[in-house]
Amino acid sequence: MLIELGLTRNIVLTLASFEQSLFMAAKPNHTMLAIAPQYCGQYAQQLHPELVCRPIPIAAEYLDKLAIPFTLIWHKRNSRNPKIT
Repeated sequence: MLIELGLTRNIVLTLASFEQSLFMAAKPNHTMLAIAPQYCGQYAQQLHPELVCRPIPIAAEYLDKLAIPFTLIWHKRNSRNPKIT
């Protein structure tokens, strides 16, 4: 889907579980974001209240192609980072 939109991604880390990705995104010295199934959003905010959860900002036609709805998760300190927001 990214290719169709003329976009690319830079994967810097691959982890075995969504829980690990939330832990890494919550670290104060990282500027990473995690992409996790939408159902992880409430869990993420309970376990890591410093994280922000938002829907992936893509058109509905592309979201409909996903088998599982996903959400973006990042540390609150990055909320003003134009690369994320």
